[in-house]
Amino acid sequence: MDFNTKASTLMHIDLNSCFATIEQQANRQLRGRPIAVAAYNSPGGCILASSIEAKRLGVKTGMRVQEGKLLCSDLLILEPDPAKYRCVHLQFREIINCYTPKFSPKSIDEFALNLEGCPAFKLGMHEVAKRIKCDIKNAIGDYITVSIGIAPNRFLAKTASALHKPDGLDEIHAYNFKKIYAGLKLQDHSPRAAFTRLWIFTTPKLQT
Repeated sequence: MDFNTKASTLMHIDLNSCFATIEQQANRQLRGRPIAVAAYNSPGGCILASSIEAKRLGVKTGMRVQEGKLLCSDLLILEPDPAKYRCVHLQFREIINCYTPKFSPKSIDEFALNLEGCPAFKLGMHEVAKRIKCDIKNAIGDYITVSIGIAPNRFLAKTASALHKPDGLDEIHAYNFKKIYAGLKLQDHSPRAAFTRLWIFTTPKLQT
């Protein structure tokens, strides 16, 4: 498989455990505790986000509250606060705009950036990523972490952002692409069902 050898100019930023982490940032009493933000605080309520502490215990987005509490009996459930999350999203945008006007939100907690031709690119992609992380902690809060992926295209940048959550910073390039992809599980790709229909069950099989 040939790899695009142009310099990495694209970045994907993902705010870790978005809603839950924002709640922990706003309330110090919630820090270090397994919490989840759910559509409704009832057994059938759908978990929208779980804190890093809850994720370590197996609580995942999309689970019902009842399922989450079976995994973690002291899981604290909070109902969403959209105004609070939107405020953080707008602060996020302001920080990113300081480095490049060429960015697009992929969701309330994810952004795709293109630094090609921008003055900030001269700093180096990793330096920009480190500065963005620092700016987020200074402007939004010290409990907020983001995972950042760098690559020549958006798909690889998003993949890189998921390699070492939370608070990761990784680049996929021509020299590490095969090694990284050989270590990924198929569920790390999307859509999984399409690969399965083609009898592709492992990442290296994508190259054949």
